[in-house]
Amino acid sequence: MTFGERLKQLMDDRNITQRQISKELNIAVTTLNGYANDYREPDFLTLSLLANYFNVSADYLLGISTVPIMSDIAGNHDVQRLLYFYQCLSPEMKSLLIEQAKLLLKFDSPQDTLIEEK
Repeated sequence: MTFGERLKQLMDDRNITQRQISKELNIAVTTLNGYANDYREPDFLTLSLLANYFNVSADYLLGISTVPIMSDIAGNHDVQRLLYFYQCLSPEMKSLLIEQAKLLLKFDSPQDTLIEEK
């Protein structure tokens, strides 16, 4: 998926027009249209503005990541370290880590709280 396709999808998902984004971020409508149609690319500042506006990571907008990690999570160093360690594991160890996390949640949650598995 291209930058423009992701941008269009984010706008559609949130029912936001190019004109609204243009006005709120002070980007010319023609420039934003160029981004959405993949014949222009944003500079770093504009990329950052768009990522913050949609609350997604720049990696998602650039196609580096397929998951639109929310900016709050992306800025959390502990979450990033945990994701890094998880990605380094073999598939068997990933499954084991998930089972261990479920077990930790059971001990960390109040007794009357039911944790649903996904």
